[in-house]
Amino acid sequence: MKFLPLILGAVMLVTACGPQFIEGTEIEDTPNNRNIMLLVEAYRVSVEKKDAATLARLVSRDYFENAATTGQEADDYGYAELLTKVLPLLQDNIKEVQYKVTVQRIVVVGSTASAFLDYDLKFRYMEGELEGWSSKKDISRMDLVWEDDQWKIAAGL
Repeated sequence: MKFLPLILGAVMLVTACGPQFIEGTEIEDTPNNRNIMLLVEAYRVSVEKKDAATLARLVSRDYFENAATTGQEADDYGYAELLTKVLPLLQDNIKEVQYKVTVQRIVVVGSTASAFLDYDLKFRYMEGELEGWSSKKDISRMDLVWEDDQWKIAAGL
């Protein structure tokens, strides 16, 4: 019984020194991780609002997407194509978006980072006279780069 205060003190010391997590996640609460979480949320909201201007501001000038098909170059695009081809499709062909994103893990290495995401995407589209709904649930990785004193998306939209 006389060791109880010592044991409780040791438990409190060990638990007090452990990492703190961003509320509602298992992601360590650091300035980088907080800023990355804010970036991912800004991205999610911009997609739902079909806000191409905000999306363009969130993306690095060095953005490159290979659509997870490394052996096939036909679907690759960079920042210029994102602005002139991809984002206009979002505004013109997509009529409604419902987008849920959960950040599962963040890895920061110097001036680069990766956010590992679970997402659930539903959208209503128009293609010519055809209107329909499409949905996708998946996991993905969003790569980030430190640019202009902030995190920006380098790949993985």
